[in-house]
Amino acid sequence: MGEKNGLAGLEFHHVGLVVESIETSILHYSSLFGTENISNIYKIDSQMVNVCFVKVGPSSFIELVEPIGEASQVFKLLKKRVSYYHVAYKVNQITEAVARLEALDYKAMAYFNSEAFDGKRCIFLFSPEAHLIELIEN
Repeated sequence: MGEKNGLAGLEFHHVGLVVESIETSILHYSSLFGTENISNIYKIDSQMVNVCFVKVGPSSFIELVEPIGEASQVFKLLKKRVSYYHVAYKVNQITEAVARLEALDYKAMAYFNSEAFDGKRCIFLFSPEAHLIELIEN
């Protein structure tokens, strides 16, 4: 049991949902979870999106993801009517976690620093089933 599997040490953080209007979605989720559980809106320049977090549990969030313009990769998902985007995990040793997942045939995209997480490194990876996950450096 001492062997590390791909997701060992990862802590669930959020599910990302693509939305057409972050402001409209905030109104909806505020009525469900209260305005005190809605974060500020963050502009993530490297991803060309605006994001906002809705606290739904002690350490669990929904991330609302709004594309900024048609050049955003997320805009393409919105046009296809895909609203589920990704599942995100926090991890202490992001480089090690990426290596473990790549050994399980996950395909890593480029690292980026996220304004939503105080500039910490993040990365998206595709699972062998083409599901998208995000790792967030603790």
